[in-house]
Amino acid sequence: MSKTLANRSMSLRFAALLLVALACSKVRKAPPMSVAATAEAPSAVSRAATQNAAPNAAPSPSPQAVARMIIRNANMSIVVRDATDVLNKVTALVDSKGGYVAESKRWKESEQVRASARLRVPAVQLSPTLAAIRGLAVRVESESVTAEDVSQEYTDLDAQLRNLQATETELRELLKTVRERMQKASEIMEVFNEITKVRGEIDRIQGRMKYLSQMTSLSTITLELIPDVLAAPVVEPGWQPVATAKAASRSLINSMKTVIDALIWIVLYLVPLGIVVAAFALVIRAGWLAIRRLRAH
Repeated sequence: MSKTLANRSMSLRFAALLLVALACSKVRKAPPMSVAATAEAPSAVSRAATQNAAPNAAPSPSPQAVARMIIRNANMSIVVRDATDVLNKVTALVDSKGGYVAESKRWKESEQVRASARLRVPAVQLSPTLAAIRGLAVRVESESVTAEDVSQEYTDLDAQLRNLQATETELRELLKTVRERMQKASEIMEVFNEITKVRGEIDRIQGRMKYLSQMTSLSTITLELIPDVLAAPVVEPGWQPVATAKAASRSLINSMKTVIDALIWIVLYLVPLGIVVAAFALVIRAGWLAIRRLRAH
């Protein structure tokens, strides 16, 4: 972090020196003025150089310039009779409030459907939306709302952005002057690299400001829908005992077929094959015994 700040400080000092050179070049290009005007010119150049040499010292906007920016997020866990039905109602509710469902999920647990969702609603509609969701619940298991004030960060970013944009404008003017007068590739590239660095900082700050604006304009609700155990039906809808009996009978018949097929293989294949092997073994044993008796005599 300290190394980054040091590099940024060096870049700003370099930019300040370039801006002073630009201001001086503009003074040299100006037409002859009266003595009074000439006396006032150095102070004007000094003021311009001082303002550009210390961009971070620019006065920050008044507190009224940026309204309070607060990021609000809510987490809610509720018990419902039918998670699927309540999720559909919550989706319609969020749409009516001008928000949207960022993510939703449903799954089955212990023969009951559970659901969860991540909702995005306008910040001004957060409290009404939470109240409406409570009305859909059998009971609320937990609820929490967090708030993060990012007003100061946004104000600081806005001041940095304005200073960097002013610096970029002056650097582009300086680049034009360097191209017209000096026409040295090294000096042109040096100014161009400074412009690239400043532009990168501007893009980074603008991206962060856009993110903060989006997060403050829309609040996030993380919702969990838990099915009520007492509301679960004794018999699950769609239960078909006859179909279950048929499936069990089909499985039994398939098992019997497998056993009978195995017996057929044993009787018609393994038994004859075993007889042939046994007979062959007896013949070999008898021949071996006969040879031993002949040797004995």
